[in-house]
Amino acid sequence: MSHTPLSEHPHFEPWKDSGSGVTSHVLKSVAAPMQKAWYFVRPSIGASANILWFYACDPPLRKWRTAAISLDPQHPEVKNFPATTMTLQSGNGLLNEAGDVAWIPVHEGIYRFSFEGETEQVFRLPPSEIEGRHLFRLVTDLTLSSDGKNFLLDSWIGNQWQLGLADRETGEYTRLRCFGRDHHHGIFSSHDPDLFLINHGHWLDPYTGRKSEMDVRMWVMNTKLDLYQPLDPTKWFGRNSQTCHEWWSPEGKVQYCDYDRGIIEQDPLDHTSAKVIWDRPSTHGMVSPCGRYLVCDVNPYFWDEKRPCQVWFKDLESGREIPIVSKMPPHGVKAPDVRAYHLDPHPHFSADGQHVIYTTSAGGKMSVALASVSELLKAMDL
Repeated sequence: MSHTPLSEHPHFEPWKDSGSGVTSHVLKSVAAPMQKAWYFVRPSIGASANILWFYACDPPLRKWRTAAISLDPQHPEVKNFPATTMTLQSGNGLLNEAGDVAWIPVHEGIYRFSFEGETEQVFRLPPSEIEGRHLFRLVTDLTLSSDGKNFLLDSWIGNQWQLGLADRETGEYTRLRCFGRDHHHGIFSSHDPDLFLINHGHWLDPYTGRKSEMDVRMWVMNTKLDLYQPLDPTKWFGRNSQTCHEWWSPEGKVQYCDYDRGIIEQDPLDHTSAKVIWDRPSTHGMVSPCGRYLVCDVNPYFWDEKRPCQVWFKDLESGREIPIVSKMPPHGVKAPDVRAYHLDPHPHFSADGQHVIYTTSAGGKMSVALASVSELLKAMDL
């Protein structure tokens, strides 16, 4: 994707952070009164299509739909995809490499939506897998195996959590394993087509309402079913660890945030290899496609005067860092709707590494912001 002159785009307006002087460009309310960035695990701008995909919502409705906008200031077309309107449980979409097509989970199916308006069903979970039970979730984060063949599905069906594979070309479904407790946020390795991360989480039994706590959050598993082990069996959540939110590095390592320690990197099969690569306590983060830069958000669950919500950028090579947002403005969303709308910044990089995309409350409205990586490096005198 060529450098996008967002200063010339009619649907973006500049916002300068008072603490760092960094300027982001904020998307105006073009699709709905409330907009937010895609979840951080995968890019929301592809490698060449020059299109930003995001979520749109019409409060008081608590359902989000996918929308997209051309970043070409000469052709600033906006598209809404009402067929994707779903609850937060429904799952996060995935772009093709170029970024002109999105695969979106809708109910029990995965659909291919093009920016030009074409829609195609590519997968449907067989009724024999649901067996009359309620399908709470088809998938958390839609990801493809590194060979491009299979989608990984971490489905919640009734009071079971089921892992399976959906063939991208044929739509054939392969059940891997069922569990009696929550397994979510499954993401394929960036290198090994059989390896993936899967998480345990706090969960409520849908029949009894009984709450169960997680012990070790992050697990490594493979499609051959001869591997199912904790990423680090010594990290017990809430006892000696506050691990949260993970992703794969370009080199095939696992990186994850710790509420207290910062961002940690670890070999997926060697639990003794963990090392802190950014000692800034954080909640969500992501590495750039080149592996040199990191972004994270801080305090999105508090977002108040004492603990301001922030978005940070770090250059691992120089060790320098800078806040993209040093103090996120008040979002104005009343409790308990804040968590229901899931308004965390969720910063992540575009597929070409040129932009950081995040959710912002700049201007008093929730929307999507883009910060230029080259401008961030200039601000750090690099």
